[in-house]
Amino acid sequence: MIVTFLAPSSPRPPSGGVTVVFELASALAGRGHDVYVLYGDLLQVGSPEAHQLALHLRDDSAHEFAPEGSGDDLLPTADVIFGYRSDPELPPRTGLPMGLVQGYKMLGEAVERLAYHQPCPKICVAGWLVDVGRELGVPDRQLVHIPPGLRHEQYRLVTPIAERPPRVSFCYSPHQSKGAEYALAALSALKKALPDVEVVAFGAAPAAHELPVWVTYRMSPSQEELVDEIYNGSRIFLCSSRVEGFGLPCIEAMACGAALVTTDNGGSRDYAFHDRTALVSPPRDVDAMADHVATLLRDDDRRIRLATAGQQYVQRFQWDRSAEELETFIDVYRADPVAYGRPAGGHDRPARQHDR
Repeated sequence: MIVTFLAPSSPRPPSGGVTVVFELASALAGRGHDVYVLYGDLLQVGSPEAHQLALHLRDDSAHEFAPEGSGDDLLPTADVIFGYRSDPELPPRTGLPMGLVQGYKMLGEAVERLAYHQPCPKICVAGWLVDVGRELGVPDRQLVHIPPGLRHEQYRLVTPIAERPPRVSFCYSPHQSKGAEYALAALSALKKALPDVEVVAFGAAPAAHELPVWVTYRMSPSQEELVDEIYNGSRIFLCSSRVEGFGLPCIEAMACGAALVTTDNGGSRDYAFHDRTALVSPPRDVDAMADHVATLLRDDDRRIRLATAGQQYVQRFQWDRSAEELETFIDVYRADPVAYGRPAGGHDRPARQHDR
């Protein structure tokens, strides 16, 4: 099977949404398919060189990169193509269209409604995004839930859960959906109640908010630093987002043994179950967030129980499993594209190096 992904470029390290594209592409390539990733400067961050993006792929030989250009000559003949463009239709040879829905109320209503109302299947990375599609009137058959995965060989337990300092970490972003101001407010209240608590934040760019002197900020940490020092060095990982498509940093931290304190932000519903795998509060509820963090810092048995359950639960998120589910659905879609909203005819079967 031949699969093309149209993806935006991203600052290094890639954003969560771009990471999902690259990881799915890598996993499909690992299952014997021919995969092409073509990127353009859709986010206006500057297009990195191919070798920069390849740093985040497990098998860059299975991918090709090209800047978005005029015309469709850059697009290979394929079975399916993921991504949205300004033109409503692509030449049939480029493959059956598919959508990859990774968020809602994050990129703007016009863009997100276009994503949902394309006449093709939509792969939704979280269960709540399927619910959104139904609310928007998208036929059930076009909504397919396939969660992201994790590289468990990287995101792993290094420091025993019971042997961690009183430290809280969180992923900082100035985007309004991430609720950084709520995290800082909750942690300020926590610091007054528990002065000895340590706070570490990390992000991809200089902080746009004024951070208190007691917050240690790590900008663009290396993979080793993120896993071994930040995630494994924290008792608690805090997510204060108003909305999350899925929330990769949350399951990364959980896989590394940090107890999760999060808001009910949409994506968290796939892995954060209150008092089972995490403590969950309403978005923007600063008092509840602060209370949940303080509770786990004061009650080590409860923290260890939640962190252990969370670490075990997220083992189910595997990129190869996601790719296998996607592969199975694509086969069904190719067999009867009309049933998924595509017009009859007009799809040429491409020549393949690998076919499953």
